[in-house]
Order: sequence, then C-alpha cells, then structure tokens
Amino acid sequence: MPYKRYDITNTYSYRGRRKNENVVLKTVMLFLLPVFIIAVLLGGAYVSYRMILKDMYIEPVKPVSTTDEAVLHEEELLRIVNEAEPLESTYVPILTSVNGVEVNALSADCLNEMINAAKADKVTLTLKTGYVSYDEQAKLHQSTYEKLKKSGKYSQIKAEAEAKKLCPPAGCSECQTGLLLEFDAPVGSDSYKWLVKYSVNYGFILRYPEAKEADTGISFNPNLYRFVGKESAQNIRRYDMSLEEYAAHISIR
Repeated sequence: MPYKRYDITNTYSYRGRRKNENVVLKTVMLFLLPVFIIAVLLGGAYVSYRMILKDMYIEPVKPVSTTDEAVLHEEELLRIVNEAEPLESTYVPILTSVNGVEVNALSADCLNEMINAAKADKVTLTLKTGYVSYDEQAKLHQSTYEKLKKSGKYSQIKAEAEAKKLCPPAGCSECQTGLLLEFDAPVGSDSYKWLVKYSVNYGFILRYPEAKEADTGISFNPNLYRFVGKESAQNIRRYDMSLEEYAAHISIR
C-alpha cells in the first residue's frame, strides 16, 4: 500500500473552509472574549463606584446672600414669643456683652449707639438684664407665682394667671431671645422720658405699653424695651401699634 501524504497546510473542513482558518478564528475569539468579559466587569465596577460616591456626596452649603441674611434677621427681630409661640429649651441666640450684660448680638451696635447718645444728652441708661436662659426663666416665673400666692390676695388659679402677665413661664418669655432688655427706667425718671422719646431712633420699642396689654398679654412695664431694628421701630411708632399688631400687619400686606 503506497504511502499517503497529508496536506497539513491546506486541509479543508466539511464546509469548505481551510481548517487553519478555524484555528485562527478560535484563537482570536479566545483572546477577545476574556478581554470583553474583563471590560464588562470593570465597567460595572466603575458604575457601582460612581453610584456609591453619588450617595456619599454632600452638596456644599450655599452661602447665604445678603438679601437672605436680611430676611432671616428681620424674622428673628420681629419674632413674637408667648404661650402660643414658645421657644425650645435649647434655643440660645448669638450673644455678646454690653456693659456686662449678655444681649443678642443683633442688637449690640444699636444698643451701644443709644447708650452713647443718651450720655451725650446727660442721661444715663443703666442696663439691668438682657438674655435670660430657659432654666433661669423657669425659676423667675416660679418665684413670681409663689410671691403672689403667699400675698393672700390671689387664689391659686388667679396667682398663676397673674404670674404669667408679670413674668412668663420658661419658653414663653422674649428675654430668652436676648432682644428684650430691662433698663432701670421707672416712670417719670429722666431715663424713662429719654427712652420713650428717642429709643425708636435706635431700633428699640417699649415692648409692653399700658395701652396695649390686650394685645401683648403682659402687664405694663416701663423698663422693658425690645430691639426690632430701626425701620420697624419707627413704623411701630408711626402706626401706634404693638409688636403683635405690626407683625400681623406686615404678614398680610
């Protein structure tokens, strides 16, 4: 039997293709397929990584514009505090000291300006109290109630009601805002007369005037002045309003 030679170089498949072409195709596929799988896996990992970063990303806080800051200040300056709108026990404003008394920092410049203006008129404005904490207000209110109760002039219920008018409960006093300031200014004194006449020029109003007790719910007190800002103070004087009336007025205009 004669020796049979095989054409290794040009053997053909049953479909007519050269078998060496199939080898090349398989080699290419074996190389590309792993590369494709790795690329897909890496792509998926990258997408997952981006999603995680997105969830962890915290948008930077946008700076408050001058206009926004002015609005925030106006809201704080005109904030009314009472039993219907109490402050949280944790509320503490930004404080600074004026003549040894802690006050809301928003009022400090105008307060110093007013004290100096009075001094130029030979009137001494003595600041007695400013900011009062929630806990301290609770003690003051309880002390006021106990004094009224011990006087024998009031029943328990009436003593409680009167105490609220004289010294509101904790969280219900504007002293906690640091904007309500107590001066040594009894009726008829030079300091009282000066404050009544000029305080609005510096952003302060007599907070609890005698004619507005029905609005404020607080008994007349000649010593308590509230900082509301110069424009608001002058408007309140012009319209002869309480702070409650003025706040309602500007909210609906």
